[in-house]
Amino acid sequence: MMSETDLLAERYGRRANSKQLNRRQVGALAVPLLAIFLVWATWASLDTSKQVKSQDLAYEVLGPEQTSVRFSVSSPAGPAVCAIQVLNQSFTVVGYRELEISQSGEYETLVNTTELGVTGLVDKCWLK
Repeated sequence: MMSETDLLAERYGRRANSKQLNRRQVGALAVPLLAIFLVWATWASLDTSKQVKSQDLAYEVLGPEQTSVRFSVSSPAGPAVCAIQVLNQSFTVVGYRELEISQSGEYETLVNTTELGVTGLVDKCWLK
């Protein structure tokens, strides 16, 4: 007398270990895909050769309506744009300006503000 599992396997051609085989196939596919993703993520995060770098040098609060910000930019791949912010005491942006940079060097710019700022800095720079 055949068991119910054997009867179904004979009738429909299913093997008892088909789930185990599917898990092996999925695992065999997932491992190389994960390895490829990790290699790509590492490569993408380490490729800093074309990144624009900036450094804050100084700022001067001229009053409640304006702040002067001085910074340096290193752009190895050409023209860039830098976003300069002025923050108030509660770290809220009260002034913002985007400045186009043609070459690496030091720059100074005036940023109009809506209220008295307490610091001026470069938020980020990117290639134009």
